[in-house]
Amino acid sequence: NMHKPLRTLVSASVIGVLATSTVHAGAFSLYTEGSAAAIGNYAAGIAAEAADASIGWYNPAGLVLIKNQQMVFGGVGVFPTAKLNGQSTFRTPALQPYQQSFSGLDGGEIGFVPSFHYARPIGENATVGLSMTAPFGLATSWDPLSAVRYQATFTELITTNLSPEIGGRLTENFSIGGGLDLQYARVKFNRMIGTPTIYQGTPIPPGINDSQIYNKGQSTGVGFHAGVMGMFNDNHTRLGLNYQSRMRHHFHGYSILGGRMADPALRLNNPLAADVGATFRSNDLNSNIIDLPDITTLSGYHDVNESVALLASVVYTHWNVLRTIELNNVAAPNTSTNPVSQVKANSISPQHYSDAWRVAVGANYHVNEQLMLRVGGGYDATPTIDAERDVRLPDTNRWALSLGAHYQARPTIGLDIGYTHLFSAQDPSINRTDPISTSSFNVNAGGSASADLVGAQLVWTMDAPMPMPTK
Repeated sequence: NMHKPLRTLVSASVIGVLATSTVHAGAFSLYTEGSAAAIGNYAAGIAAEAADASIGWYNPAGLVLIKNQQMVFGGVGVFPTAKLNGQSTFRTPALQPYQQSFSGLDGGEIGFVPSFHYARPIGENATVGLSMTAPFGLATSWDPLSAVRYQATFTELITTNLSPEIGGRLTENFSIGGGLDLQYARVKFNRMIGTPTIYQGTPIPPGINDSQIYNKGQSTGVGFHAGVMGMFNDNHTRLGLNYQSRMRHHFHGYSILGGRMADPALRLNNPLAADVGATFRSNDLNSNIIDLPDITTLSGYHDVNESVALLASVVYTHWNVLRTIELNNVAAPNTSTNPVSQVKANSISPQHYSDAWRVAVGANYHVNEQLMLRVGGGYDATPTIDAERDVRLPDTNRWALSLGAHYQARPTIGLDIGYTHLFSAQDPSINRTDPISTSSFNVNAGGSASADLVGAQLVWTMDAPMPMPTK
């Protein structure tokens, strides 16, 4: 009786698409990418240096050190590698498991993170600013035909943050500042679903019913960032403390099931009769309230002499706020009926992210009045835990090494370039089983993960004093 094993799948495909961590907002915090210059020393000293108007984002109290109206246009290219080797197993009781081995699967997606910063003094002791940044971002892409397709195919999170800011000097040695954060976020999270165990040992290909679930949602959130700065030794020694609030999102969008499993005429014992181009759409996809973490940064900056400066930062990210992902009204098939029916499904998926620390140290060296070199490095801990990690984000603890330079081409025009290499402190490992009703899908894999960040920016100081002409 073919219907009994079919019933063991029940809403297998439904639960399968939901059990995976679908947003994975984080474990990819774009912290250094808020300033292309920060790529040159891994954001060491970022809340205390005040090299340009980007200080309004990293610590608005430092805006008081920007003495001329300034615009900063920058961007960072992100070139990640996430290669996995291992095996996937789709299991259904009373049926032969469907197993696939894989080697060298690469899900890394090249990205570009733009930024813009503006600062304008308003009197002797205050400066206003405006920042456009992308504080969080993620993209991984696995081939829809790959052995991990039932866990994830394409995943993307894009955030855009607009922040008006102000900083004021209270005393010669102390300033405060704050900014309002208006954030837009967009997510896409796709995966394939199928019934591969049914066709094991038959002439029908196991992936015959593979269909994609495409989910897209968007949200807006409101938060703030605020900081203080102490300036000593005639400003040559500075300490900065900045707090960036958590950002609350509630995603709304749509979900599309595409493939044979979206065809109400699909009979699992005769899949070729179903339309491979069928679609089923849900226009009321929504999530639970999802918090992106608050971040606290403590930075120090010290001019050793006219040529050398030392910088350091400690960053604490409260990832623990990301506990569960709930998805409502996902377009999915129900294989407990024959023909297969289409439903809107709901699910709760635990995340269990843990808080994470990051440290960075660096130095600046002034070669001459026009050229300054940067160097830096640090350590960044992942918030993902072994039990929950999946192929959407095969993240791990990482080390970083950075090099960069600032060139003052003219009194009004400065250029920054930076390069950071991120390499794993240990190889990422995945051993994740997603329950699919009475079935399950496991990915057991190891591999390697790394990334290269390349940043460049233009600093336009609009009312910088011009050099006096000489005879």
